[in-house]
Amino acid sequence: MNIADPLGVPAAPLETWQAMQARLNDADLTGARLILITDRQGERPWAGYAALVTLGRGAAEEAILSAPAFGPRYGAAGAAALAELVRWADSAGIRPTETILGSGDFQRVLAEPDAGEVAALIAATNPADPAIYTTPQPATEPEWV
Repeated sequence: MNIADPLGVPAAPLETWQAMQARLNDADLTGARLILITDRQGERPWAGYAALVTLGRGAAEEAILSAPAFGPRYGAAGAAALAELVRWADSAGIRPTETILGSGDFQRVLAEPDAGEVAALIAATNPADPAIYTTPQPATEPEWV
């Protein structure tokens, strides 16, 4: 598996989404997968995400990883970029999946991804309903504040 350096800038949703679009614009999306990676479970209104798109199969498989910049953790722009990413995938016939990593693993895997970790990340994904990323969530105070 060929793993490129993460695209985009951490916590910069617009720049990261534009970098992903530029890379995926002319890609063959046959069999592609979108995996949303987060370090939060059950806290979608405050979650941040990185995206992993896999292209191809076998030895030619390529993993395109983004910096963590999607989702409401990064403000309204982050939530909008996440919704656009998921809508783009849906329009291309790619159903999103999600995986959750512990905070330490989240930072490490996104900074220095290797083939074994990316393969484990892919194996740990679960199907996700696109509407949970594209429907605006009410911003309420978390219980722990």
